[in-house]
Amino acid sequence: MKISVIIPIYNVEPYVEGCMQSLCEQTLRDFEIILVDDCGSDSSVALAVETLRRGGLEPILLCLGQNRGPAVARNVGLAMAQGDYVLFLDADDRLVPQSLELLYNEAVRTGADMTYGFVEMFGDSSGIINQGDDIYATASNKLCRRSFLIDNNILFVEGLLHEDMPWSFELECKAGKIARVPSVTYRYLVRSDSRSQEEEYSPHFLDYCKILPLYSAILTERIHTKPCDETWYIARFETIKAYYFGLTLQKGTLQQARELYGIIRTLKPIPPLGLFSLHYFLPTRLGFLW
Repeated sequence: MKISVIIPIYNVEPYVEGCMQSLCEQTLRDFEIILVDDCGSDSSVALAVETLRRGGLEPILLCLGQNRGPAVARNVGLAMAQGDYVLFLDADDRLVPQSLELLYNEAVRTGADMTYGFVEMFGDSSGIINQGDDIYATASNKLCRRSFLIDNNILFVEGLLHEDMPWSFELECKAGKIARVPSVTYRYLVRSDSRSQEEEYSPHFLDYCKILPLYSAILTERIHTKPCDETWYIARFETIKAYYFGLTLQKGTLQQARELYGIIRTLKPIPPLGLFSLHYFLPTRLGFLW
């Protein structure tokens, strides 16, 4: 089996048929589909299975028994996967017909642990994202060698809103080789019915407080096991800290910014570098002391 496609399903009935149809249209046929039922309240799972069967595909269906979130769903799917490579697909997004073939051929040709391509947005926004050498912090659009994920215990952390962020960072830090396909391999649905970030910022803020120490631990482990070539990863971590702090200043409260800064201060700079840690640059006018 070349590829296992793992799809958590939770209340995506208006979109899931298009996602499943994109799997039916794949030019590479040696793959399995693992649907993980996260126990929603609509008919998403039944519609997904029906669409796949109409296209001549028989999925593996796993049920979590209760709603446990995408992190658990993906981890359960990975444990059941048999493919040489794994691709996580969100049930409201789609692949292009050659996605699996392009990603698989490039992964085999280069021997990469992870292979990705361009992303095309559709729905309420459109355009093609040429990621270049930047790898988006999402679980999707990444074809990963299954043995690499298992051997390095790269799993999703349960209980996070942004569970794919530390997972993606760990993937980058531990991959021996990463390859890129210069073509669209993933179609991302931009939905107007998603809740605004302003209304939901407090849960995001709590997530960032949990995620930053995870990034620090991942980076520290990488430096201890692969001491060369670490500067890029440290610079990326500093950028992430700055992004989270800036977002909290914009979307959150001053108290939340102070709390996040307190966490940032505990994450000491990791030598050897020539880079300064973020907390040296925080504006004193906000009342932060270092």
